[in-house]
Amino acid sequence: MRKHKPFSPYIRAAIFVLVGAVLGYLIAYISGANPSIVPLLSAGIGLFIAFAIPIWQALFFNAPKLEVEISSIKRSVSEGATISLDDHAELSVLKPDRDSSPFFPWVLEDDGNPRIIRSTGSTSSGQKLTTVDALLERAKQQLKDLPEQINERRRDIERLQSLTVSTFTRFECEQFNRPLPDEVEFDPEDKEGTLNALRDRYHKRLERLEKRYAELQGSLPVAERKLELLKAELVDSRSFFTVSASLINSGRTNTAIKVPALFRVSIGEGNYIDIKLSLKDFENKSEISANGTRIVLFESPEISGFPEEDRRLINTYWGQSVSARLYLEDIHARAYGSNRIAFAEGLYQKIIYDRLARVASSDHVSKSAG
Repeated sequence: MRKHKPFSPYIRAAIFVLVGAVLGYLIAYISGANPSIVPLLSAGIGLFIAFAIPIWQALFFNAPKLEVEISSIKRSVSEGATISLDDHAELSVLKPDRDSSPFFPWVLEDDGNPRIIRSTGSTSSGQKLTTVDALLERAKQQLKDLPEQINERRRDIERLQSLTVSTFTRFECEQFNRPLPDEVEFDPEDKEGTLNALRDRYHKRLERLEKRYAELQGSLPVAERKLELLKAELVDSRSFFTVSASLINSGRTNTAIKVPALFRVSIGEGNYIDIKLSLKDFENKSEISANGTRIVLFESPEISGFPEEDRRLINTYWGQSVSARLYLEDIHARAYGSNRIAFAEGLYQKIIYDRLARVASSDHVSKSAG
């Protein structure tokens, strides 16, 4: 950063006074003013210039100039919102259960990733949406994979049926034991009993597969529809808004924005919804350097804390053809308004994509013509 010399303001002031004095003298000389007032007029104009120019520089020339452009708006369900699989019978098909091993010998972590275990019962009373979505995707994948798995189990049973007691060996017993959670011990004195035990285990595995497949075919569509309804309820009551914006400072000095911001949704003549926002990562994102740009995120509280009428209006007009603007304030108490954006997720990005597509098409046409 450039450092000013300690006497530079005084030198500039003296220069401004001198320039003003000369200018005042010329004006008085040209206008034919009384010579006795020439020094006074010159001094007055000089002092005016000496004080006016720095003030003009501070207030206008060197002042920060912010432009605010919203790039996106997103509505998300709060991390604390959960769906209970135990409270909705339609969702029981999604519950991991050790009894359905080897299909669900696992539970889900908070990030939605499966972790293999061997001793879990039903899920907890409430699951986060990421977990429920992972369970749903797991069930869908099972529905695709089970027909082939069923055919494989049937082929395994056919192989077991083709074995005879006289040729049955410990090696073959170990081969068939590998996929079983609880192995059948090979008894050389009772090979027939060992074979029958293996066949019984494989028949039970096949029955569980066929039962699970029938359950998924009948219940998964119902569970998916129920989940959509539950998610819609959570969006209406437990969601919050995230607004991404670009702050462009075209001024010659740094500035910083304050934490509070206002997102106003215009729903008609004189009617609007005000959504209060807060700047995320204030310590690192609030300052915008001279001739610099900053990408910032603003976040609203969960709408469950909004007045009932505001919640109703938000849920009614979200995704509709109404516009919204972001308003914020800098540390100099200057307020700024953004561009208008549709009160809907993804619509502004679509407008940009369409605009880029038109430019790309016109460029392609011009190159083809050339």
